[in-house]
Amino acid sequence: MANSKIIAAVDLHHREADTCVVREAIMLAQSHDAAVELVFVIPDQQNTYVQAYIPDDMRDQVEVDARKDLAAYAAGFDWKSVSYTTEVLRGVVYEKLIEHADALSARFIVIGANRPSVKDLFIGPNAARVSRFASCCVLVVRPE
Repeated sequence: MANSKIIAAVDLHHREADTCVVREAIMLAQSHDAAVELVFVIPDQQNTYVQAYIPDDMRDQVEVDARKDLAAYAAGFDWKSVSYTTEVLRGVVYEKLIEHADALSARFIVIGANRPSVKDLFIGPNAARVSRFASCCVLVVRPE
C-alpha cells in the first residue's frame, strides 16, 4: 500500500476542465507509488453577516450533496490500481487545501488553472496561492 498521498483538488462546478487534474494525479501516483485523495472545497461566504442567514440544515445538505457528487465523479475514472479516497472540506479554498496537505503530509497537490485574466492581477487565483504557500510540491495543470 502507498505511503505517500497526492491531493487532487477539483471544483465540482468545473468537472470537465478538472478531468485533466485527476488524470495527472493518477499518473503521478503511479510513478511515485502513492495514493490519491480527490478533494473539493465548498467555499464558505467570507462575510459572517451573510453566514448568519444560511440555515444549518441547508449548509449540512450542501455538504451531503457535495460528498455524493464527488464520489460519483471519482467513480467515473480509471484509477489503474491506484488507491484513492475523497474528501469534502469547507472554507477558503487555498487555505483549506494547504492545511489539508500539511495534515496529511502530502507529497503533491495537483490543481487546475485556467488562463489568467485581468481580474487575476488583483485577486490571485487559488492555484497561484496554493503554489506560492504550500509546503509540498504543487503541479498546476491547464485544461486539455
